[in-house]
Amino acid sequence: MKNLTKNFILPNQTLKEALKKMEETFYKCLIVVSGSNKLLGTITDGDIRRAIIKGAKFSSILKNYYFKKPFFISSKSLPAKLGLIKKNFELKDLDLIPIVDTKRKVINITSKSEIFRETKKNIKSTLKSIPVVIMAGGRGTRLMPQTSTIPKPLMPIDNKSMIEHVMDRFTYFGSKLFYITINYKKELVKAFFSLADKKIKIKLITEKKPLGTAGSLSLIKNKIKSTFFVINCDAYITCNYKSLYEFHKKNKSIITLVVSKKNNIIPYGVCKVNSQGSLVAIKEKPSVDFLANTGLYVMEPSITNYIKKNSFFDMNQLIDLLLKKKKKISIFPINEDEWSDLGNWKSLSEFKN
Repeated sequence: MKNLTKNFILPNQTLKEALKKMEETFYKCLIVVSGSNKLLGTITDGDIRRAIIKGAKFSSILKNYYFKKPFFISSKSLPAKLGLIKKNFELKDLDLIPIVDTKRKVINITSKSEIFRETKKNIKSTLKSIPVVIMAGGRGTRLMPQTSTIPKPLMPIDNKSMIEHVMDRFTYFGSKLFYITINYKKELVKAFFSLADKKIKIKLITEKKPLGTAGSLSLIKNKIKSTFFVINCDAYITCNYKSLYEFHKKNKSIITLVVSKKNNIIPYGVCKVNSQGSLVAIKEKPSVDFLANTGLYVMEPSITNYIKKNSFFDMNQLIDLLLKKKKKISIFPINEDEWSDLGNWKSLSEFKN
């Protein structure tokens, strides 16, 4: 018997709770139900991300954002509707379709994996052929003085190095090919990876001089000929990488940035003045919402055409250039607690705990 409740969510729950459930169940869709399990609608990860981009908070309740006219199947007509179910799975952004009784109570669900005989093993092998570029050449100045002797990617966290934790997130989804850019204390990094697991393929790309957060991508030009991931070696991100990849491909962007919604409280009273310099209002400790770049990207190989070889070039410069060239850039919002910036002592300490 299926545990249906893991795929259910109530309309008074938050967008954050919905996204977390999707991550736990490996589906990109939840069934919105009443307290008595009556079907109210569906919500997808795409619905949530579009809401965040438009200004919603992860703490917002989802009653204003779910789809209220969902496709569903009556339990009595299920055998005759197999073709229609397949069609809806293929045409719509759904992983689950509810099956209801005569009172519209959800009594079962069918999933895309069941209909198309897709296993979790298949799902996790989706990224098997997708290259991953890890930027690991920086000096790690925020982690000084330890990084004066140990390069940042090799900083120990529990029983693994920092970069191994980052790589584990990709291997979980089936990634097998990694390009790692190195510069600072490169000989130590080379020695470390000489003992790496041979089940995955690791190619070390050496920067002869520091090239910035985007400049080293010039060194992989013509080496990667398909869509690829780029991530900073200190960015530990627990979102669904399969969903991220599919989002990027669906939007046909040259680059997709993974962003996290942050909220900062200004610890002062903030004054608003008019053009004459007179006080109009004062707000005590206001909060500011913004989307922060996490350091994880999906890119198309053509992006290397915009980066000069062996020249210092930061990622923000690359993005500014692409915007000027009117290239399509997408953002993929994630929960704040899905991102740990391991490049500073505070986050590193919280991650260990």
